[in-house]
Amino acid sequence: MLRKELEKNLKDIKEDVNQEIPKYLEEGIILNQMNRKVQNELQKEFNIQQDFELNFRSIFLEFIFNLQKQKMIQKQIFNPPKSISDLFLGSYFYLEDVPKINRHPILKQIIDHINMRINNYFQHHISTLHQLINQQNLIDSQSTRSSQIDIEIDSNQRIPEEQQQKQQKQEFELIDLAKFKNPTEEQLNCPYCVCKKINQIAQKPLAFRCAICKNYFHSSCLRIEKPKKVFVCPECIIIGMDPLHELQESILDPIIFQSLEGRANQFISKFQLKKGLPSEHLVELRSIKIDGQFEDISWPDLGDLQLNGKKIQEFRPLAHNSSLKKRKDEKLELKLELGQMNLLTIREQNQTPELKAYRINQGIPYMLGIFQVRIYKLSEFIKKIKMDQNCLLGIEQSKKFIQLSILQNQFDEVTMESIKVSLDCVYDLNQIQTPARGNICEHIQCFSLENLVTMMKNVTPRKWKCPICKQMILGLQIDAYQMCILTIIKQFNLKINEVSFNQFGEVENPELRELLKQQESILPDSTRSNNNRIIQLEQISQRILKISNQVVAQSQIKQYKSHPPSLPEPKPIKKIGNSFSDAILID
Repeated sequence: MLRKELEKNLKDIKEDVNQEIPKYLEEGIILNQMNRKVQNELQKEFNIQQDFELNFRSIFLEFIFNLQKQKMIQKQIFNPPKSISDLFLGSYFYLEDVPKINRHPILKQIIDHINMRINNYFQHHISTLHQLINQQNLIDSQSTRSSQIDIEIDSNQRIPEEQQQKQQKQEFELIDLAKFKNPTEEQLNCPYCVCKKINQIAQKPLAFRCAICKNYFHSSCLRIEKPKKVFVCPECIIIGMDPLHELQESILDPIIFQSLEGRANQFISKFQLKKGLPSEHLVELRSIKIDGQFEDISWPDLGDLQLNGKKIQEFRPLAHNSSLKKRKDEKLELKLELGQMNLLTIREQNQTPELKAYRINQGIPYMLGIFQVRIYKLSEFIKKIKMDQNCLLGIEQSKKFIQLSILQNQFDEVTMESIKVSLDCVYDLNQIQTPARGNICEHIQCFSLENLVTMMKNVTPRKWKCPICKQMILGLQIDAYQMCILTIIKQFNLKINEVSFNQFGEVENPELRELLKQQESILPDSTRSNNNRIIQLEQISQRILKISNQVVAQSQIKQYKSHPPSLPEPKPIKKIGNSFSDAILID
């Protein structure tokens, strides 16, 4: 009876969603107005013989519903739905690989809008969905207890009841991790985007949300042509680009210096050092180019930088025949007097007789800022990361990370019931000392913190890149789970250089699993379970549920009768550097 009631409720919700699709399509067409040229192209594409405006809606609606049905058959999704997973996967329109839609960007924008509005519907009915998830968990638990079939892990072990319960809670946790709310009107205008700082109007309504600060930025303003797997805004990058030079205070907040095409350009700013500097601190000037990449230090191609009327740096472009792909720019140290008002001048020259001999990119904005930073010695920095609770991925969080990674592969139609991780560092192939990864890296594999920091210390210019995925490292994360595993291996002198985790995040090796249970029981609570914000869990969960962080930013959205819930105000980026006094990892 319970299962029939659940399936009836799921069917009712699915039918309600389907009834709303024509309205969502109409909204998408209104927001993405088609000119005559686009109409003519679509009329030929869909073989519409007469009256395009009258017939397009019904023809396109039938087209996407047929595609959705085919996708559901391919992925074995029940219709009507028999589970929450069927409801989600059978409601959204996953049509990224359809050539007919990819040929016309406006159709992709309409599909994105429909998916966004479907997500709005689910968010408005979140309490009902939670009840249905609880109901499904109850049904599954009853079914598991009544089943006579034992699921084997290995020849001696059975899946305990607590692991079954963890699996049953998975969809509920996914919803919590991937909570998606629509931005307010003000946030859709992207007050933190570079276009607001230089008073320009965005060319496209598409906006990306930074994975770190959660603020919105227009893709066109940042010159991003393709969506990034993990988007981080220029301001978060310029602040966190060198963990060894840790930001303590902003002397000149990141601002935009707009390069002007075809003529000389000059940027002038006044600032003051209000407090004296400790011996381990210095003042740094950083600049990045807003060219769609903006991951490395970049200065104008041709020009100079002056401090209080004195030239301290000259910029020369690469010659056309240079073997370098990119000029190797570095952060600049500024020598300042306490209390003195300083004048910073950046002069850029774009008109020169020798211009044709150089590689010069004109008309590109730069973001620059002046910061008081602390310089760490290697041993100090490693100790700080190991002691800083903000850098800790707790054991329970690490297990959830493994579960979501395996589940994500299954959603990508990759058969995977476990994941194997090497305990050797990619740098020297020796056993990892302190298992670490970047705070936006999405791989389970760790590297040795000590090796990474030593490598970065000796690199010029210093580019913090993950040795495994090549993703930029803006912060470091210690994996307490793998740290615990490594400690046990050393303590008992086990001959293990790799470990496999099952779909519940548990170690498959029975001997190691038993030792871990004993060890975990005596660990501090902060190591086993904490409330740190983990960017990877947010990102993977959103991807699994197919929730895009791209939103529609047209002013017509005010015409909707039901306004989506607003996001909390963006929080300012917290200063880095306050470390905790308690040791939280096994040493």
